[in-house]
Amino acid sequence: MIKKQYAGNARRARNYIWNAAGSYDFEPYFMAFHPTGEPDFYFNMVIGLVRKWLDEEKIREVFESYRGNGSADEFDEYLWLGLENCVYEKELAERPRMRELRRERAEEFFRVRQRMTRQQMEYESMAVFTQQEARWSEVLGKPVHLAGKKKRMAEALHFSGELTADEVILKMKTFLADFCSFDPSAPRRQRTQPHLMEAVLRRFGQRRGRTEKIFVRTADIASPTEKDVQLAHTAGMRLGFAPKEADEAYVEGCFGPSYYSKGEMDILENALCTGHDAACRLWISRGPAGNVSENAEREVRDLIARSAEQKKKNEAFLRGHALLIRENTKKLAAEIEVLLASCSRSLPESAKAGKLLPEKAWRLGVLDDARVFERPGDEKEIGLRATLLLDASMSRLHSQEIIAAFSSVLAESFEKAGIPVRVLAYRSIRGFTAITRMKEFHEGTERLAGYYSGGWNRDGLALRTVGCLMREENPFGEWKDLLIVLTDASPNDAMPLASAERRMGREYEGAAAVKDAEEAVKELRESGVLVGAVFYGTAGHLENVSQIYGKEYVRIRSLAQLAEGAGELIKRSIEGLA
Repeated sequence: MIKKQYAGNARRARNYIWNAAGSYDFEPYFMAFHPTGEPDFYFNMVIGLVRKWLDEEKIREVFESYRGNGSADEFDEYLWLGLENCVYEKELAERPRMRELRRERAEEFFRVRQRMTRQQMEYESMAVFTQQEARWSEVLGKPVHLAGKKKRMAEALHFSGELTADEVILKMKTFLADFCSFDPSAPRRQRTQPHLMEAVLRRFGQRRGRTEKIFVRTADIASPTEKDVQLAHTAGMRLGFAPKEADEAYVEGCFGPSYYSKGEMDILENALCTGHDAACRLWISRGPAGNVSENAEREVRDLIARSAEQKKKNEAFLRGHALLIRENTKKLAAEIEVLLASCSRSLPESAKAGKLLPEKAWRLGVLDDARVFERPGDEKEIGLRATLLLDASMSRLHSQEIIAAFSSVLAESFEKAGIPVRVLAYRSIRGFTAITRMKEFHEGTERLAGYYSGGWNRDGLALRTVGCLMREENPFGEWKDLLIVLTDASPNDAMPLASAERRMGREYEGAAAVKDAEEAVKELRESGVLVGAVFYGTAGHLENVSQIYGKEYVRIRSLAQLAEGAGELIKRSIEGLA
């Protein structure tokens, strides 16, 4: 049996589940995480106990019945509260410490609430929060003040430990029907009117509440190494919860004012934020401008402070590896010059000796013009320019210094070889795909030390946006564009793929996200852009990078390998220009 490999937090969550289940030969369908990304010990144990005491396959069918529903996350939270009570009562006799663990989880719930910011609270589902608060208040012996429907819901979620698996499933379905107006046995309706759906998503979508943790399906979080950072789709933007003015202000505070006017950005968004990106927004900037106002959100000030601290770490890394960086830069620049020389074309010119041109031979006798021959002329340089696109999502958290060094070596090598180069970094946050212009064609590489990671990465939209910028800036095709993406080939965004058939589309992750990135690369190549990737990631994503970029990628494991690997990539990318 081929085992999945998991990131550090996901591995811990899986182990909690296995230990509770008393079984180690299955892949858990759900994992539980706090908003911080830390695994929820108690609820991961509950997931394991569901496998131990109940028919997991039948339980899974209930969760699958509403997957894609706009309230799916809320349904998850409700039903896991019901299952928690059931398996707690079943396990208590065998494991008396369950009572203490449950109390600790209740206390943790209220501690987390006290630390939450106003912005995080805005994402809360008050209906779910009410049931969570009631459950954990009851566990701690605090008074619970509920009435009407809320009280009936709380009572319905006390699944008894005496219930059989089939009776639990009936309880789950009954709860969904009575309190959520959802019948799991009813056929799913196919929604149409894609243009209307797109308009609603783009302009009128409202954020609905999310909960303080989410049970994540394990297919969403496979990851190969302990150092990988894999984000779970917790209380973030969801399809239909389009960014608001507050989100735009937040993004501007984090990444600086827009590089383009509002009118230009509207045109860009109308062209690119369509189809399954209909609920998304774009933000293009040069980074934060000056000091952050004291009136800015605390989250903005924290992010700016963290980015400044990371810049110091990057600069220290660059100084500490200065010799290796210089050697790699020199070696790669020389290799690029050789490659360009081999691809340079000699334009033919008329001459009095050389290869006879039959179509001009008449000029010799009629016009006494001896220039009816052809010979090679002076070499003409290829009009090539390069763009480096850096994945700056949170999955690069443990690679920030090395990526800053990679970008510095690549950019300086191109410049030394006489190739104009710019550097862009992309990430998505609060529904915005934010692209930071870290280096323009005419600038030096000083600002590249400011690279830092944070947020998600919607690779398809980022690639299409860069392609659009290339076309706008090169309308007459004077330049041949080379795009090199520094990536771990793991696209993952909190905003799902929009769907005309379902209000809640598929999550932007896994196979669906890789396919979207693959299609974006294909579109770029069809438009004439040369696209390649420097893959700095784990073996588990090699299949992804191969699918997205084909043969035009190289895997780099260290800074010392960069010159050789990047040289081979550039050779593959531009060899068709010869």
